[in-house]
Amino acid sequence: MRTRILAILLAAATLMLSASAVAAGNWETADVIGQGFAGPVVAPGGAAIQRTPNGVAASLTMATPAPGTYTYFDGPTGNADPGHPEAFSLWVFIFYNPEACTVPFACGPGDLMNKLDVVAGAHNAGGHLVSSPDLHLSGYVNKSSFTFGGGNAETIGQAVSMGYDLASAEIHLAVAPHGSLDPTLLPEAISTPNGMPPHWWLAFFDPQS
Repeated sequence: MRTRILAILLAAATLMLSASAVAAGNWETADVIGQGFAGPVVAPGGAAIQRTPNGVAASLTMATPAPGTYTYFDGPTGNADPGHPEAFSLWVFIFYNPEACTVPFACGPGDLMNKLDVVAGAHNAGGHLVSSPDLHLSGYVNKSSFTFGGGNAETIGQAVSMGYDLASAEIHLAVAPHGSLDPTLLPEAISTPNGMPPHWWLAFFDPQS
């Protein structure tokens, strides 16, 4: 009897998990490329997202860039000094209407400013101080997530309420480098972007529909 009850409970749990996965959507994977839009692949299949009705789960894993071997950016939330540990932040860029980008379905930084046509947002998914061999960043962005760009960026909640579906969005993940740990820059060093696309590691996800 116990065995039968356990089997029923396990089956029910499996069905619930399966239903939840279907409702949330499947995980999509993409390669992580090195700094810049044309950088080499540094982590095949190392980036993943899951689109839900209310947000996006994001995960990115790659080898930690060795201090001093990549391009740094000296800015308000980072420095150009190699060190141990170094700071990195993860960003989710969402282009809700990618056909309206300057190059349709190949959106770029300039399209973030085209609020009326593209409807785009830049959201902080997390940050990390790391000196280990592997860099793993993950997080979930939703309507409550910090939006970088002020009036030129839409929150997820606003865009969804306007009738935009995350399934039809083009989504980019970006890892921004902030250089060696500077306690005076925390928490901004892991919650505000630093540098520009040539300084970021990137992964690209096409619309699902």
